[in-house]
Amino acid sequence: MIQGLTIFSLISIGVLIIVYFFLLTEKINKAIVAILGATLLIATQVFRTASHSSQEGAFEFINGNLDVLGFVIGMMMLVGIVRESGLFEAAAIWLVKLVKGRPKLLLIAIGYLTLSLTAFLSNIPTVLILTPVILVLVKELKLPYFPYLFTVAVMANIGGAMTPISDPTTYYQAKVVGLSFVEVLTNSGIIVLVLSVVSLAYILLVFGKKLDAVKVSEKDVELYKPKSAIKNKRVLTFGIPVLILTIILMMSKELLNSRLGITLDNATITLGAAFATMLLFHREPKKIFKDLIDWEIIFFFMGLFIVVGALEFTHVIDILADELVELTGGALTYLALVISVGSALLSTFIDNVPYNITMVGAIKAMEATGIAVYPLWWALNLGTSIGGAGSPIAAACNVIIFGQAEEEKMHVLFVKYLLTALPLVIINSLIAFGIIWLRYLR
Repeated sequence: MIQGLTIFSLISIGVLIIVYFFLLTEKINKAIVAILGATLLIATQVFRTASHSSQEGAFEFINGNLDVLGFVIGMMMLVGIVRESGLFEAAAIWLVKLVKGRPKLLLIAIGYLTLSLTAFLSNIPTVLILTPVILVLVKELKLPYFPYLFTVAVMANIGGAMTPISDPTTYYQAKVVGLSFVEVLTNSGIIVLVLSVVSLAYILLVFGKKLDAVKVSEKDVELYKPKSAIKNKRVLTFGIPVLILTIILMMSKELLNSRLGITLDNATITLGAAFATMLLFHREPKKIFKDLIDWEIIFFFMGLFIVVGALEFTHVIDILADELVELTGGALTYLALVISVGSALLSTFIDNVPYNITMVGAIKAMEATGIAVYPLWWALNLGTSIGGAGSPIAAACNVIIFGQAEEEKMHVLFVKYLLTALPLVIINSLIAFGIIWLRYLR
């Protein structure tokens, strides 16, 4: 037995393995798996101390991440309401007209539209907005659907590392570590721009012949009218400014704190904006809660915070950090290589959210021993985001994309996707490591 492990450490590891197994095999819904795993840990008294009960100890990990949960819920509601304007759909149609329906240029345009929206709206709302539009476009223009869906999945995932509001994992990491919006944007965000070029070049190489074989009539494209996509001018006039103001506040909250002493968190900003839009547009809260919030994801996160929190509570994460340091001899170059490439490969096969949360704790444990871990935050952030594009189940946004495609009889085989994505995951993770090495470690 590894020194330092207790019976409660072994229980927390065992529950994590069981949870990972069911997440990987998808035999049981992931929210059910996470909540039952959390319940089992509470019932076995893993979190019990002399000062509080097991349940109180477990819920400390949820309370510590209420900002993450509030941010996700707020963005789902706010973007869902503002989407009623039709602006995002109009932008997609405008891009089709701009490139005159040419398949390769359209793929590039959709890729960068996905990346841009992900940077400021988060990847889950982005794919909820764009996937239905893309499914309509590929049907009407008679385009092969897999290249476009694959492009959205790749760009939404690597874009998740671009800003602290691009993905729940990036937001969690930035919040726990104390990374500012500008700091994330100027570190992993810049690397994402490089990876976006590499990714689109790879996608065009793989699907180029298939796209060249498609002939789109320019006359058909001329019939597309972006203005016809605008559904609600009142939401367009007042809702879009609310969304823009929300994003500006999240970008500048560190500046507000340093200059004016005003402390805001993303949950307060997004939830406040979401409820303000409900009041402004007379939306029924019950309907908004039912239609726009993905409660499966929220309960999944809640259970996950407890399951991963058990590893921290029982010092498993400290031991994991020690083992990583021993494996690499504490050399930052090797640690960065293992974390960037290893995270990408592991995130391809297991849900990148629990993995990321676990590794944040491990890197913080390394930091406590005196290791200068700053480059490792970018290795982890980029690695898990790159790996999120590795399979149809690697990230929540992938599940949304291909779930909606399935409803339209557009089926993508798991193995086909994996064989297409895995080389790109390896290429992107090695490039990310190379840039990190050049910038921080040489």
